Parts: sequence; structure tokens; C-alpha cells
Amino acid sequence: MKQPPLALIRSKINAVSSSVRRRYLKALGLKIKAGGSLGRIKCEWPANVTIGGDCNIQDDVVFWVKNPFSNDNRIVLGDRVFIGRNCEINCNSVISIGDDCLIGSNTIFADINHQIDKRYKINVQPVDKADIVLEEDVWIGAGCIILKGVRIGKGSVVGAGSLINKSVPDYEIWAGTPARKIGERKEI
Repeated sequence: MKQPPLALIRSKINAVSSSVRRRYLKALGLKIKAGGSLGRIKCEWPANVTIGGDCNIQDDVVFWVKNPFSNDNRIVLGDRVFIGRNCEINCNSVISIGDDCLIGSNTIFADINHQIDKRYKINVQPVDKADIVLEEDVWIGAGCIILKGVRIGKGSVVGAGSLINKSVPDYEIWAGTPARKIGERKEI
């Protein structure tokens, strides 16, 4: 089917915009391999973010790194990762996303949590932080929340709208709030 002329023009403009964004963020320290597309993202402290090759990151994705002067705080994306619109990756430790992962729109990664000790006012509570790891070939449905200390195993699937507060073994399907196992991936 032939595309209308305006659609072709828009496609060309988006490709040029992605290239300009890529060069600008690389100049600020972002480590990014070739290929893929980079939407209108917000990237605080790009020097702490590594994006693999052929990744597709849609508009309005936020990469936020707390304490950028620490070598311990970083976000690392493998090759061929897709991240849908409006996702937030809030990093106070390490967030690592393996090769060939799909992350649906409106998903939040938070590797930190405030304590709730009644001896302290809520706004001065100490915090706990722990790495988040998605191994390769993981699919996270839209609108999920992934909390600190979670490892999502190779080939796993997380249903839309789920809250992941504990690790998911390889090739399992989890859903719910909080999420629990509802099945396994099998050969078809």
C-alpha cells in the first residue's frame, strides 16, 4: 500500500530527529551503539546510561540516575531492547536490561524504597536500594511496576498492570498485584 506524501515526510523528519538526539546525547556522555531509533526521551546524567545496538526507545521515556558521580549508579540496556512510551527508569543502584527485551508503555522501574520506621518523620526516612535485573528475552506488559531487588529470569513474561516485588524464575509467566506465577512459556 502506498503511503500518503505527508506520512513519508513525517517519517523522514522522525528519522532525522532521532539522529540529532542520538548525537546530542552522545556528546553529553551517553554510550549508545548503532541502529534502532531514539524517541524524545529525557535522560538525566547521560554518562551513566548505556544503550545497546538496534534499540527502539519511544517518546517520553525517562532515564533518571540519582547521584551521577558514583560509578555504582547506572542503567544498562542490551541489544534490540524495545521500551514503550512514558516509561520511567529511576536508578539509585544498577538497572540492567538484557538483550531482546520488550517493555510496554507506562512501566516504572524503581530500585529504591523508603523505610517506614515510626521513630522518623516520613520525609527523612532512610532508604533501601537494590539492583534490578531483566535477563534476556523478557517481555514486560504495559503499566507494570518493577521494584528493587528483583531479577526477572530469561524468557519470562509479566502481564500488563502487574506489580513485581519478588524475583521471577526463567520462562515463567507472572501477573497480578502483587504478581504471582500464572503459567510457563512452552514450545508450541
